[in-house]
Amino acid sequence: MSDDRRRPGQHESRRDEVLRRWVADEVHPFSEPVRAELERSGLGRRGVRGAGDLARLPVTDLADLGDGRRFVLEPTAARIQEAAGPGLRLRLLAADVLGRREGFARHEVDLPFKPVRWTVERHVAGPLFVAATHTDLDRLTTLGRRALAVSGITLADRLVCTGTGIGPLQLELGARDAGVAHLVVESPLAATVLADAAPTVVAGPPATLARLVDAGLPDSVRLLVVHVGAAGGEDLPGLRRRAGRPVRLWWAPPGVRAAWATCEADQLHTWPEHEHLEVVDGDGLPAESGRLVWSAVGWRGSVWLRVALGPQGTLDRSACACGRTTPRVRGAARVRRPHEAATGSRR
Repeated sequence: MSDDRRRPGQHESRRDEVLRRWVADEVHPFSEPVRAELERSGLGRRGVRGAGDLARLPVTDLADLGDGRRFVLEPTAARIQEAAGPGLRLRLLAADVLGRREGFARHEVDLPFKPVRWTVERHVAGPLFVAATHTDLDRLTTLGRRALAVSGITLADRLVCTGTGIGPLQLELGARDAGVAHLVVESPLAATVLADAAPTVVAGPPATLARLVDAGLPDSVRLLVVHVGAAGGEDLPGLRRRAGRPVRLWWAPPGVRAAWATCEADQLHTWPEHEHLEVVDGDGLPAESGRLVWSAVGWRGSVWLRVALGPQGTLDRSACACGRTTPRVRGAARVRRPHEAATGSRR
């Protein structure tokens, strides 16, 4: 069964199983700031049995993360000996007995936990540094391939993409894994490049795609993919009318680890087994419509729980017209305009 078409409740049960082990064996032992919040809330190391328990943690504004770098997991030998999961502790003990500490550090710490790629996400409070490990990039590759399928991009397509941030990286990794021919343009994407490449799909930021549409797209282009970061909730009907082609949205608000993608029914699908999304009111309480609050599930590198992303919206957990059962974000819009100062308040 496809991960995007599981029966109701299966997404949540798989998420909660990962969340329990991950918080107890990795997050609490290896993240000092998150460990402090877990202790203050009374959850401690093993109090998170499911995503519902995260509601005991305060909602954190993006501004309170600073530049984000202190939220990277740091599995030191002392913390592994003191608090890591039993498997990792036993492997460290065996390495010490056999005199293989260097090999242990390389294979059990550096390979799974060392940040190997950093992404800088821009938002109203400044830059947010997001660290990804080798295992995170593998996960992002899998989600990239799934997002391609959500947006209707197939092996037969030829893709030209540009832009920076989580969304473009996810698209590139997914295309490589799926075997979709793709050209990555780091400099400003010119209409002449499209004419030469004759792509079927073009992906990029809204302003870039608008400029290319106005210059005239090649007849080969059948689909546009708009990457949106900090803004979110973009109104795309005008671009669709001018383009005369389907337009899909890939949205990665600063703080999330993988971009959400729209399907042929124009619904924005999320990744319930890799994240926990909530909607809260101004007091941080559950609401039908309000601020979107995001928690990582199972990621390494940068880890944060219950971060208010800035945009407001609702969550639709019913089955989509496209047949997928993953929750969808609806009505997303920014809380603040770019020129408005972030308050940095905590709730």
